[in-house]
Amino acid sequence: MANMNMSQLTGGPYGGSYDPCILGHTNGTYPNGTFGQGDWMPFGIYMPTDSELESCQAANDPWDGSAYYGYWATYFILAAFLAVSISSGIKRLHNLNRIMGVPSVLRFHPKISAFFRTMSYPQLRFWGGSIPPLGPSFLLFGFLLFSTLVCFLRRPYYRPPNFGSSPLGVRSDLIATAMVPWIYAAATKRNLLEYFSGVSLARLMTLHKWAPWICLYMSVLHTWAMVRPHRHEPWWYIIQSDECFWNGIPPLVALAWLCVMSLGPIRRRFYETFYVLHMLSAAVFLIWMYIHLADALQTWRYMHAATVLWGAGILWRGLAYAFDHGWFRRIPRASFEMLPSSAVRIRIPMPSNRTWSAGSYVYLRFLTIQPWQSHPFTISSVVASSTIGDPQVHEMVFVIRPHGGLTARVASLAASSPSSLHACLVDGPYGGFMDSLRACDMVLLIAGGTGMTALVPIAQALSRSSGVPGLSRCGAYEVHWAMRESTATTWFSDQLTEIGDGIQMYLTGQNGDNTKLAVDGVGGTKEQLDSDKDRSGLNAQFQPGRPNVTQLVRRAAEQYSGRIGVMVCGPPSMIQDVRDTVWQIEADMLRGAEGLVCCSEIELYEESFET
Repeated sequence: MANMNMSQLTGGPYGGSYDPCILGHTNGTYPNGTFGQGDWMPFGIYMPTDSELESCQAANDPWDGSAYYGYWATYFILAAFLAVSISSGIKRLHNLNRIMGVPSVLRFHPKISAFFRTMSYPQLRFWGGSIPPLGPSFLLFGFLLFSTLVCFLRRPYYRPPNFGSSPLGVRSDLIATAMVPWIYAAATKRNLLEYFSGVSLARLMTLHKWAPWICLYMSVLHTWAMVRPHRHEPWWYIIQSDECFWNGIPPLVALAWLCVMSLGPIRRRFYETFYVLHMLSAAVFLIWMYIHLADALQTWRYMHAATVLWGAGILWRGLAYAFDHGWFRRIPRASFEMLPSSAVRIRIPMPSNRTWSAGSYVYLRFLTIQPWQSHPFTISSVVASSTIGDPQVHEMVFVIRPHGGLTARVASLAASSPSSLHACLVDGPYGGFMDSLRACDMVLLIAGGTGMTALVPIAQALSRSSGVPGLSRCGAYEVHWAMRESTATTWFSDQLTEIGDGIQMYLTGQNGDNTKLAVDGVGGTKEQLDSDKDRSGLNAQFQPGRPNVTQLVRRAAEQYSGRIGVMVCGPPSMIQDVRDTVWQIEADMLRGAEGLVCCSEIELYEESFET
């Protein structure tokens, strides 16, 4: 009060002050010497009356009018969701029109498409990890910036002790709470966000993994802002005086645990138990959020939404599980087979009404092998033709390279009991890019190692539909496969024969050399390559060393007109090189450097696997 002038001391309606919160700043004493009508709590802190508290809050972002901060966060996310959904819908309609050979009324100009792809394709790597591609990163950063500005642009940030919750704490609390339904909605394999937006499950999972970090940031900010006004009080008294201080700790710890354990290296290290612990932690967080919020400012509506959306996704997946398996009366049996180059083939006969698209993946749960977990595998087979008398067996086929855990157990059984059958549940299919690839004029497929599992059925499907009106616009495709040993071709020998001559193979290791794709491959003599070609049994071209993927993508963009689809599945280094090259070509097209490329559009599709 030493800096307050005389007019402020004598002319204000609040005991000589114009500040309605003056009693909180002076610990219950007005500037004119009179005392407030409240009481003094332990440690000498003034407790105002209801009217004094209301007067303080009325002109300083009142607590009972703060619900709109949660609405703002919801509106931002909803607007982004609608924009992405509309864009995806226009793109899918345009792809369908291209396949059918009819003009599109609604479509994006190639320059506009190139601009958004240029903004979304780059992916930054650091410290051995990476952040999401710039597209999702822009969306996440935009919301982070928006929520931070909402919290800090308006003052005050704090109130005097006992004069109400910190406005900064309330704002951050409501923003974090408003995020919860969206995070839980994107958490399940089958969810309404994917259904209505058309965004791939992989992209939603990217947002699902990173958005909780913003929620955690807001939660920590909320905790700090709420505790700060009480910093002069002992911790034991703070916790005892208000249950919100202690019942907010469990959900904060659960959220931090969920974020940290979802980091790539940690998730991969503990993958066998990750899913179970993740689900339990998510349930703990939700239950304690109900307790902590106590429906203040009607915040339970966010928890109700999260519970319903999460439960609906789980129920949807469970019903699909039951329906696909004849209400669990028709459980398929899988067989395991060891393959050259330390790979394993899994075969699962499917009923004729069970279909999937090329490039899809499923989650397999083996009831006699670690039944508490399911594992994703890409389907390497295509659906058998419906032609009468077709000799093909309608089955899902998977080719995997064991690393540890479940896959190591499968490999062990394949080696020791190759004739045994194993009951399994098949959840899916999910993913797939066939509609988009069929809408391209040319498709370039690049695979590394077992990444060919995802691409060989796509090449097979393109081969079957090429030139068929109404099925595919694709008139040309190339397949490039890098492998360590030529015997890997036996994994897909029949399918590669069907694909024909449009495949180029690269040997990155010779005579058992386990040179990885992430480094320069070793060369080989002509005699070695001819020997490898003979062992493969295919009329294919072999080259030594890893492929120059930058050159492959550039050459395709220079030679082919129309829209080019580039799909890559392999080690992270290969995917990164292809991604960077496609981004550079998009940038060239955006700058109008038509002389550098022949195509009008180029689009990237990718799948990754852990080496």
